[in-house]
Amino acid sequence: MKNELIELLRLLSDTEYRTASELAERLGVSPKTVRTRLKELGNEGRAYGVTIGSKPRFGYILLESENDGILRLEESLSGGNGLPDSTSERTDYLLVYLLNHADYTKLEVLCDFLCVSRSTLQNSVKEVEEILNRYELQIDRKPGYGICAKGNEFDIRRCIGECFVKRNMLSIGEKFYSAAELEYLAGMIFELTEKYKISLSANAYEDLITQIYVAMKRMKHGCRICFQETYDQEKYQIESRVASELAERIREWQKIEYDPNEIQYILIYLAGNRMVGGSDQESGNFVIREEIDRLVVKMLELIYDEYRIELRNNFSLRMALNQHMVPFDIRMRYNIRIKNPILDEIKQNYVFGYTLAQRSAVVLEKFYSQSIPDSELGYFAMLFVYALEQGRGEIEKARILIVCGAGRATSMFLKYKFEQEFGEYLEKIYVCGLHELSKFDFEKIDYVFATVPIQIRIPKPITEVGQFLGGPDILKVRRMLEKGRMDFLDDYYKKEQFFTDIGGDTKEEVICNICARIQEQRGLPEGFCDAVLKREELAQTDFGNLISMPHPYKIVTEETFVYVAVLEKEILWTKNPVQLVFLTAVSGREDKNLPRFYEVTTEFFLQSEMIKTVIREKDFEVLMQMLRQIYYMQEH
Repeated sequence: MKNELIELLRLLSDTEYRTASELAERLGVSPKTVRTRLKELGNEGRAYGVTIGSKPRFGYILLESENDGILRLEESLSGGNGLPDSTSERTDYLLVYLLNHADYTKLEVLCDFLCVSRSTLQNSVKEVEEILNRYELQIDRKPGYGICAKGNEFDIRRCIGECFVKRNMLSIGEKFYSAAELEYLAGMIFELTEKYKISLSANAYEDLITQIYVAMKRMKHGCRICFQETYDQEKYQIESRVASELAERIREWQKIEYDPNEIQYILIYLAGNRMVGGSDQESGNFVIREEIDRLVVKMLELIYDEYRIELRNNFSLRMALNQHMVPFDIRMRYNIRIKNPILDEIKQNYVFGYTLAQRSAVVLEKFYSQSIPDSELGYFAMLFVYALEQGRGEIEKARILIVCGAGRATSMFLKYKFEQEFGEYLEKIYVCGLHELSKFDFEKIDYVFATVPIQIRIPKPITEVGQFLGGPDILKVRRMLEKGRMDFLDDYYKKEQFFTDIGGDTKEEVICNICARIQEQRGLPEGFCDAVLKREELAQTDFGNLISMPHPYKIVTEETFVYVAVLEKEILWTKNPVQLVFLTAVSGREDKNLPRFYEVTTEFFLQSEMIKTVIREKDFEVLMQMLRQIYYMQEH
């Protein structure tokens, strides 16, 4: 805590105001924490004539009523024994100690060093062990010798970087780390990436700088890395040049000798964090590797096989996935973890895109023999979302006939009004009088809007409107045109396929009960229920919000359908409670509306209040009203 107060004191000024947000950003904590620390600092400062002034919208400033008060306050804060005085600080101290001492240390020595009892230390050791395990590191216990942190040097560096450097906690390991050195190294790396035109996101820069800095400090303490395989210089020509040049600059600066393994370490983090494409592709640096492209093709084939979404021939998506897979491949091979600052937003707003990423990642999990982190799935999801948005293209527009009985001038005025009010919905507008109806080719249109009653039978929907298309008429026409665009939902959702009396205590029972009802109603191919249950074994189909969407793991039906079941009670599905089940099956037939069906349906899965309403009302029309409302929101 005192380290935080010292740093806060140094950040405050006695000449200008600084806001809590500004101080929080520099300290890497929340504004609320800053205000708490300011109060503590003010209490400490009273004895030295130091107070903290504040001014709304301006922030905080140091006020000194005694000579050298600020200096004496800092000396007081720094003059203690420097030992941690809280559980979290003790854990951090113990973690950095173990990571930077290769030899075993007896618990008695650590107790004396930290001035704590053995039981207190054991609690801290347990917390440290939990942190180490997240990085595939362990605490090794040796009777008579004590404890020691063990693991791969690559993972040790990862742990140090993320636990101390990225968290701006250099003061805890001030024997080992320096903020000034870190800043100097950052400038050096930025200069080289600019020189070689290497694109990196802000998070990637932070990760690269952090890991190279930690590697530099570890080498100074004699801890070096060794790789089983060497990198392909032809494959990573630019990264190889940057790594070699950076190693030479650090050698001159820090007097550290870089061997080929340590240069490869720089290359790995550089190649694993860079953004491939754009200028890289133009300069000829981006080469599609056959192995990577095969993985991409398998991902797109899996999406087609399970969802019948045709992305296999989308060249732009295939190239984008290949580009993304180049640094992704490095990250997976070397267990490099990256942040995805918009992951929560992706999960909340692009459910279907994230679902496609999760499902297609089965290919990657099998290839790399490990699960794919959520942060990586988020980036794949955005590529799929972009491809789906592109694939939607132009919305189908309606062709209409206006039948007017008041002369040509009125007819042309009405046509103009339709163009002004509904142009986004319309492809073509025809105009005719009553006497011309019998000769009109109704195959050319979708709807008829008439200002006079029509007595003859015509094969298209008719809507009557006033001659001047007033307010109520505009609403009536808009609803008609929008309903036409939403008619595709009726191809999937039908009243007889909406159940409200399905029971079961497990997801297996529920699925079997739904399948039994479908079998009674329309018949099912042999093995349909088993195919749905097998899909449940491959990955979860519960989305949260009391929703699940089970389906067969492969195409087993000749037509596409969806059955909705409101369960009698909530049951635990895989990870979440479920009471509303959408059991779907897609056929092998081409269906241009299938992506729209998935987009509207999965968007509904996000609307917790709508879902609760459907469960409470148990009414098919309520469900359709919700789905149409979602479609309307998406289009507007």
